Amino acid sequence: MSRARLLADSLTAFRFLVALYLLWLGATIGAEALPTAAIALVLAWASDLADGPLARLDRDGSPTWIGRRDLEVDCSVATGVLGYLTLSGYVSWLAGVGYLLLAVALLWHFRSVHLAWALQAPPYFCLLWVALRDARFQGILAVLWILFTVAITWPRFPQTTVPAFLEGMRNLGRQQDVEDSDGRPQGR
Repeated sequence: MSRARLLADSLTAFRFLVALYLLWLGATIGAEALPTAAIALVLAWASDLADGPLARLDRDGSPTWIGRRDLEVDCSVATGVLGYLTLSGYVSWLAGVGYLLLAVALLWHFRSVHLAWALQAPPYFCLLWVALRDARFQGILAVLWILFTVAITWPRFPQTTVPAFLEGMRNLGRQQDVEDSDGRPQGR
């Protein structure tokens, strides 16, 4: 395994640890940890931005066990955010658990990469909203990270990612959707 692949896998594993850390923050510190939770989310997003290109540097090209679970790790971060928001009282238990159960049911039924992308958005948006309201600096930092990510992935984002997402959402229920935006099997 190349160093680039090892680093990519380490970044993916780090992202899973961030998901657990967000749950821990919600359970032990609560709302006072909002600035830390927002920074943790930005760090998770940064590792997500870097792990794919690093993995593609490996000449072997075949994904590792961790690399094949990239989407599941991404979903775990969104679940960690939802857990943080629920445990901290920003989201009611009914809404938090209800959203989680709905997301699991939809993913179980449709098995769609693109639906998984969409289901990550509401917890992220909610944390951004709360951070902009209650931890303005960290909220602005998170928004700036999103803008930076879109800028450095331009023009791939509007030419490949957005059309693939929209096509995947249009095709929900028609077929199993197990490819990412580049037409590769699920994972990096």
